[in-house]
Amino acid sequence: MVVPNSKISIPELPADLVHRMHLRRQLDRVADVGVVSAPAGYGKTLLLAEWARATTQVETAWVRLDRDDNPRRLWSAVLAAMAGCRSVPSFSPLQVGPTGSGWDLESAGSPDFLAELVVALDTLPAPLRLVLDDLQEVTDAAALRGVETFLRNRPRKVTLVLASRLDPPFRLHRLRLEGRLTELRADRLRFDLDEAHALLRGAGLDLTAAHVQRLLQQTDGWPAGLRFAAIAVAAATDIETLLTDFSGDDRAIADYLVGEVLSGLSADRMGLLRATSICEALPVGLAVVLSGREDAGWILADLERRTGLVREVGQRRGVYRVQPLLRSYLLADLSRQSVERAARLHATAARWWRGWGRPAKALEHAAQSNDPALLTRLVHASGVSLLVAGEHRPLRRALGASGERLIASDPFLSAVAALVGQATGDAHLVEVAGPPSCHAYPADRRSDDALLRAVSAELGALSRPGGAAAAALPEGDAAGLEPEVAALVGLARCAQRLRAGDDPLAVRRAIDGVLAVATEERFGFLSLQCLVLAAVAAAAGGDLRVMRQKSTEAVVVATVRGWQDSPWALTGTAMLSYAKLLAAEPVEAGRLAAEGLAHSLPTAVRLHTALGVIAGAARADRGDREGGFAAMGRARAALGDATASRFELAGMAAVEFETAVRLGRYVAARTVQRWLVERVGETAEALLMRAELGTTNGAGRIDPARAMLRHILDGQVSAILPSTLVEALLQEATLALRVEDPFAARRALQDAVEVAEPLELLRPFVHTGPAVRELLAQRYGSLEAAHTFGGRALAAGSHVGRPLEAVLTPREIAVLVMLPSLRSMNEIADDMTVSINTLKSHVRSIYTKLGVTSRRSAVLSAHENGLILCSATDPPALPEPAIPRG
Repeated sequence: MVVPNSKISIPELPADLVHRMHLRRQLDRVADVGVVSAPAGYGKTLLLAEWARATTQVETAWVRLDRDDNPRRLWSAVLAAMAGCRSVPSFSPLQVGPTGSGWDLESAGSPDFLAELVVALDTLPAPLRLVLDDLQEVTDAAALRGVETFLRNRPRKVTLVLASRLDPPFRLHRLRLEGRLTELRADRLRFDLDEAHALLRGAGLDLTAAHVQRLLQQTDGWPAGLRFAAIAVAAATDIETLLTDFSGDDRAIADYLVGEVLSGLSADRMGLLRATSICEALPVGLAVVLSGREDAGWILADLERRTGLVREVGQRRGVYRVQPLLRSYLLADLSRQSVERAARLHATAARWWRGWGRPAKALEHAAQSNDPALLTRLVHASGVSLLVAGEHRPLRRALGASGERLIASDPFLSAVAALVGQATGDAHLVEVAGPPSCHAYPADRRSDDALLRAVSAELGALSRPGGAAAAALPEGDAAGLEPEVAALVGLARCAQRLRAGDDPLAVRRAIDGVLAVATEERFGFLSLQCLVLAAVAAAAGGDLRVMRQKSTEAVVVATVRGWQDSPWALTGTAMLSYAKLLAAEPVEAGRLAAEGLAHSLPTAVRLHTALGVIAGAARADRGDREGGFAAMGRARAALGDATASRFELAGMAAVEFETAVRLGRYVAARTVQRWLVERVGETAEALLMRAELGTTNGAGRIDPARAMLRHILDGQVSAILPSTLVEALLQEATLALRVEDPFAARRALQDAVEVAEPLELLRPFVHTGPAVRELLAQRYGSLEAAHTFGGRALAAGSHVGRPLEAVLTPREIAVLVMLPSLRSMNEIADDMTVSINTLKSHVRSIYTKLGVTSRRSAVLSAHENGLILCSATDPPALPEPAIPRG
């Protein structure tokens, strides 16, 4: 019988083949029987072809099976493939038949024929592999029985590998139990991230890691799906839109799925998959309800075992996931058949998930159920718990499906909408919540409707309604309320107290109590809100250390939970970046501000402005004063008439004013000062600015300026920022030195250090004038004081580049390190084992190179250039030999 060469040839490999060495190594371990089983498009044939071509120790006989293969055609192909192997001698029975007169193909597949084939194989001088590809195509029962008999009786020197889209219909359990069966299924054949990168690069595409990861998730690693994606991406003009719309309902993918994947499934299996396609994760119980089949679990398990189209996921058994592109096709097909049926199935799923205590899942389905009554009941039942837990996506989707009219007519829904909109930065959702005049408070002021609207008003999500209709937060404990409502009320009460001017420390203690409840009840987003509000309270109380601690915790929580876009999280980011700025860490401050700007929307004017000003200030502190000053001006101008807190306004004005003065832009500095006065009135910050501006054109106005500073230092004018008192003391030190009052200058500097130390407030010392920096070096420039706060304040002002380090010799640097100590020149010479004259020569050279004339000036210059503190922390080696005295 003639056998086409294409039927028994190992397939050619494409030029863009993705090599899968780890799978080839697993195939190398096939010592008896191998099964490669996965749906169409998982690369079974290419994998086996690459493996067969790559191995030279054992020859491979390859047979591609077809739908019309009967026993005669099948075994004719097997004999031809084996006889074509170079290791099979010409005299082998495989070539000439069991009696030397050829094979009787009329009896192919019979017990006698198979027995003679086994005997012939047993005489082979070398091992042989037989690959039967596309076994699912064989439908002839006699042919399948013959393959199973051959599998059971063949000699061990013949390795059999079966490739199929469905599990072979053979009894393989004994082989599996004896360890003689090697299996590769869809879970192993899925592409990983590196393989997906390789496939897309082979298609000539240079995608970002994020885009490749997204495609990998959308295709679940299905190689054929990734190839379809590569074709689509290559033709796309907007990759983001394509990735959003990419699904199994694409014409090319749908045709492939129908023709190659779904065509072999029975009607009952197709019906179950279509009815359950509304679910990403499919518990067996839900599959039973949606399909109406009590055997749904058995069908899903059988589909996983036989086809790989579904797989069990998660730690708990009984939850399945359909291949994503296949599910998206089935879902589109379900909607095409009946939109009403799809909506009913979603409603059924919503009720099922609600009954099993999964409100987020329930809302996701309810939003697609076209059942407003069901949707409203679910939001009323679980909206607040989802809000405080941070499950905002299903809430936003549900509220969007409710429609603006329904939200506007329901006080509870409008309050939830406002709080969700505020939490996510969705200004439209807040607007949809409607003006408060449209919603009369219920008569029962302790109803959930009234409480939630009062909370929304106190947290700034809803405008406060006027008149007597406004509901107040309950006093005392919140007994009788649900834990999530009580916790929200507690947070709102803390915000109310803070706004009313209560003691910030007492408010922080109250916030800590709410945070403890939120942590215990696992109200994740409420915990974030507590941390941010605690940071605000700390800032209001002038405790920058706690502000930094709480905002750091808030940023970590937001990052871990993926809430970086929330205005609450962005407030924490802004406060942390400001704290880093004040701690003289401009690089970190700039990084945090840039991250915040990347996540914030320009429509969030207050946050965008604050982050922009901090980013500009950090840029100026890193050396680009002109660029940073321009950025701060643009950010402040963008604020317009938008409201901001006194702390925010004063903080923005202070850093911009300080940079303007350093640049000599006094007109711009006066503009900033007037802007601050218009916004917050006459505060210590504005008075400090006026005092500094009054001394910029000469010494004649020093006395009035010191008088203004005295008002700040004596507490006659209240300050908004914790840094203001420190900056006023440093300004007093500067002016005292200008009128030759060193005692007053040293006292002011000492007071500034004492005030700034508990706050870790280093930035004012970086930007103070050179005269005060020199005074700082005198007081804290010694090695003994290097690790005090004053020493760190001195170090914070050093230049990053350290240009003088290359000018001085290692021996001169060693001498320079000793100059800040309290030792005399003779003691330094003794410590370094050099003569006093040699030491003086080094000192004179140091003075010349630094451009100074005294030991004190040399120490200051060394500190300014980062030489001494670097050396004090890590003393340099002294490669020069010691110079003997005398």
